[in-house]
Amino acid sequence: MKIEILTTGDELMSGLTRDGNFQWAGEILTALGFDVAYHTTVGDDMIRLKSVFKNAKNRADAVIVTGGLGPTPDDLTIEVAAEFLNVGLELNQPALDMMTERFRKIGRTVSETNMKQVYLPKGSTTLLNKWGTAPGFSCEVENTVFFFLPGVPKEFRAMMDEYVLPELEKRNPQMKKSYMRLVKTFGLPESEVAQKLEGIEREGIRLGYRAHFREIHLRVSSFADTENEAQSLMSEFLNEVDSRLGRYVFTTEGEMLEEVVGALLKQHEMTLATAESCTGGLLSHRMTNVPGSSSCFLEGVVSYSNEAKSKILGVPMALIDSYGAVSAQVVEAMAKGVKELAGSDIGIGISGIAGPGGGTPEKPVGTVYIGLYSETKGAVSHKFHFHGTREEIKLVTVLNALDLIRQSLLNNV
Repeated sequence: MKIEILTTGDELMSGLTRDGNFQWAGEILTALGFDVAYHTTVGDDMIRLKSVFKNAKNRADAVIVTGGLGPTPDDLTIEVAAEFLNVGLELNQPALDMMTERFRKIGRTVSETNMKQVYLPKGSTTLLNKWGTAPGFSCEVENTVFFFLPGVPKEFRAMMDEYVLPELEKRNPQMKKSYMRLVKTFGLPESEVAQKLEGIEREGIRLGYRAHFREIHLRVSSFADTENEAQSLMSEFLNEVDSRLGRYVFTTEGEMLEEVVGALLKQHEMTLATAESCTGGLLSHRMTNVPGSSSCFLEGVVSYSNEAKSKILGVPMALIDSYGAVSAQVVEAMAKGVKELAGSDIGIGISGIAGPGGGTPEKPVGTVYIGLYSETKGAVSHKFHFHGTREEIKLVTVLNALDLIRQSLLNNV
């Protein structure tokens, strides 16, 4: 089955918005064994939209269209689809009822502008949107099935899972059963991950690599005649991956690093507090993005100035004067100070030079220290030399801090 993905919108053509829907859908469909043969991006233009619909019909078995279902004048997909199908538009009552109820819950009423979204091409199959206001729809054009979905990533992905993937699998009964897992690693470059996994390929397994800012992600797909066989094949393969990569694998389920850390803290019944300087609270932000983190994350302090490090965390000014704010001694004192302040089991201290200015020959831009303090192991610290923009240095610092916590918990702190 040849699949074409059509992503629409002037914001994609101008480069203002990244085409994340194609990246996600292409990866998922390929991992499931489908042939993503074509990808077209087109702006909000009726003539061009109609032309790409026609081209897709002539060369693909299934076409997934994303975007252009909103209430604004530049949302043209529904209108163009109706012209392409040579049918009129009609009010879709189930879609209107769902929109009305959604608006009622947030204290709004459906406006005349929003009504545009619930007039769909006659004869099409409605794909109700439980995650937003714009319904999707599907239709058959000769031997090609079209799926029209919203462009909002959360809605697009949910509706792909709910409607499109099951329908594509139903239309391909001869396809082998598949099972997918997303393995994430941290601490090794892509080349070293590939080197450690050299020769691991085997029949029934498809392995894809993707670099994701200091993390290396492995999209693993297994294929077999039955679901149980596919899962068994996957389990054996992941065991081999784990034996080769060991501590560098932080999940085989696709979680974020902070989610893994949160789960480990809960598993060990331990709590965390953070003292951040150069990262400005980014570590706290990442931790509190995890649902239920209030049970394991107690407190975050942004001690940006030397005075704050001393006044809030109790770091002696003599220590800062002797070694500098960016030093092993100071981050260890910060980690101990925030642990005692919050009454947590673990304290983390971070200080560094994120740039673009502030560096010296002894401590250039990108110099970062991360300290960890626990009652059982006392203080440990690590020195790093990072490269990149200010934002990149802050982000990679937080990733390393999270991994330091993870490794410590795995080693029973």
